[in-house]
Amino acid sequence: VVSFSIFAFSPIWVKAKHRQITILNFGDMKNVLPPFKVDIAGTFLVPQSLMAAREQYRNGLITHIALREVEDTEISNLVDKLKTFGLKVVTDGNFRHESWITDFMCNLDGIRMNPSKKKLELINKIDTLRRHPVIDDFMFLTGITGGGVIAKQVLPAPSLIYTRLQKDSPEAIKQIYPDINGLFTDIERIYNRLITKLYNSGCRYIQFDDTTRMVTTEAIAINNKVLTQLPDDLFVAFHAPADMLMSTTRVNAYFLDYDDECCSRYKLLWYIKEQKSTFCFIPSYYPIEEELDELRTKMDEVRRYIPLNRFTLCIPNAHKLSSEKYEVAQKKQWHTFDMARRVAEELWPQEVYQ
Repeated sequence: VVSFSIFAFSPIWVKAKHRQITILNFGDMKNVLPPFKVDIAGTFLVPQSLMAAREQYRNGLITHIALREVEDTEISNLVDKLKTFGLKVVTDGNFRHESWITDFMCNLDGIRMNPSKKKLELINKIDTLRRHPVIDDFMFLTGITGGGVIAKQVLPAPSLIYTRLQKDSPEAIKQIYPDINGLFTDIERIYNRLITKLYNSGCRYIQFDDTTRMVTTEAIAINNKVLTQLPDDLFVAFHAPADMLMSTTRVNAYFLDYDDECCSRYKLLWYIKEQKSTFCFIPSYYPIEEELDELRTKMDEVRRYIPLNRFTLCIPNAHKLSSEKYEVAQKKQWHTFDMARRVAEELWPQEVYQ
């Protein structure tokens, strides 16, 4: 069971302290030239200390500042851990959120959560009049990476905002946006503002995610409107179904859940081959040593299309099964890194994690 993605990255990096930006000397970063042989999808298991702090915050026992301090500590620990594995790219592990897409959308003006219905509500035209927390989140992350490492910012794709509003608040859309093009324009505008702020804070690598499989002409159009206006030196990864990936423009990196695309994945592989893009192979899990032959067979299948010099391994997002103890899931998470290193050393004996 495997999935895969394609990567392309920028040769520009910026080190940021919290609320203060410092441009790195490019000489310090000359050896950090992606694509790397091993990368990460971005999400890790939330540490138990952070889960406890979040529960305390919900019960009014600690302040948001205190919760933020625990988040900062655990993100710093994660970055240090990833660096000990030799990785050149880090994320915040998605440690800031209980619900990633809900938190992102509720921090936009015009959208709120209806707790009784457990749905998002559109209450006004959407905007970014407030400072979105994703900016400070990124500045903290890039400020603790140190030299030789790049921070990746993961965002919901513009199409995901549109499809989620259509699902949760269709009647409000008709009232607030009698012309649906007005909603598309506002989504485009808020993404342009947010990405400009991220870019000015030093971000040079963004990953958009939308794996809902709602591949419509409207969703494709709103993504492309945003993508075509991005800075030339901002490299973009996109995680979505194959049909959407093959319809996007101005994308440097393509992520596809391999086994969920039984037919169209081969079309995308041909597309990747024609684009001469770097291919990143994401298994849904890394097996124990005795099961590695199955993983090698899957990689050989992909390498019929993608040459080894454009082939990269990736660490999948961590997941905990409801029936699984936390300690077991955590052990599997770090086992994944050990096995990825094992496979990478077979493929690139002299250049693992470069």
